Amino acid sequence: MRITTRPAAGAAAVAVAALVLAGCASGPAPEPSTGGSGDAAMPAFQGNFAAEYQEAWEKSGTDSVRGILEDEQITDQEWSQVLKTLETCLEDNGVSLTEYRADGSYEVNAGDMSGDVANDRMGACEQESGEAWIGYLYRSQTSNPENIPATQLLTDCLIRNGAVPPSYTEEQYLVDAPDLAFPFVDEQGFATFESCNADFSFDG
Repeated sequence: MRITTRPAAGAAAVAVAALVLAGCASGPAPEPSTGGSGDAAMPAFQGNFAAEYQEAWEKSGTDSVRGILEDEQITDQEWSQVLKTLETCLEDNGVSLTEYRADGSYEVNAGDMSGDVANDRMGACEQESGEAWIGYLYRSQTSNPENIPATQLLTDCLIRNGAVPPSYTEEQYLVDAPDLAFPFVDEQGFATFESCNADFSFDG
């Protein structure tokens, strides 16, 4: 049996973007892990992603994950190690990672394992490896280093590509998004919307 899953979004802005994507479901935020020293002092995060780092620190609770988070920088080497740890954890739990994509979605082969059991084991491995938190931060800091809200990026993209009038605002986007009721100016509008979503939905 093959199962494809996507990690839950790590921030409210991305969750809003994911909401308007057909077929892209966002699960509940991971629960705090119990695999480390939960009483370690949290650094004074101050960068563009300070709130996201604080949330990841509080919810992860493991020394290995916090060691990556503490300097507010996620190197390619650190991210590679996270993925290796995820793959090893999955294998130890009878699940084979067959593909991990740049957008954070990944595919596994779980054999005859039931979907519920496989999903539970994948969720546990995402937490143990830190992928549940570090993946979102790694992708977001690479694609959106200023941490501009996804809804603002999407609105600007729609305007820049002529899909909606120049006077269109982020507030209007938030109203229109749940029902996909955008005031597209031509028949190419929805295709432009899908393209913008692909560019700016960092974890959703």
